[in-house]
Amino acid sequence: MNSSERDWNDSSTCPLFSCNRFSRFAIPRFFFNVRDGADVSHDREGQEFTNMEAARREAVCSNREMMSERLLHGGSLNHRQIEVTDETGHVLDVVSSRDVLFSHGKLRSYEDDVTKSAPVSRPVK
Repeated sequence: MNSSERDWNDSSTCPLFSCNRFSRFAIPRFFFNVRDGADVSHDREGQEFTNMEAARREAVCSNREMMSERLLHGGSLNHRQIEVTDETGHVLDVVSSRDVLFSHGKLRSYEDDVTKSAPVSRPVK
């Protein structure tokens, strides 16, 4: 089968990458394994992203969500990492709790921080 005969909506014809049905370019699939100390929870489904930068953003957002749940319930924030892998299992990047919390030694802030729009109560004089 040549490329002009390929059914681009059929992901079975793209063994290494899923095909975006709106384009003729293969979209890579990234997997997000969660490592907590020696324990690893493997992502078996993965997600499609156009590039590694977009996959890393997703890993950071996911780690932020997990950290907020752990903090809410009194869990430790140490040792939790998200390993971003390709379809072969090769680790492309690791996002740790420290990466999410700090930037250049200072607490990190994010553009999508919804608390910036929260009303601020001022003491009544």
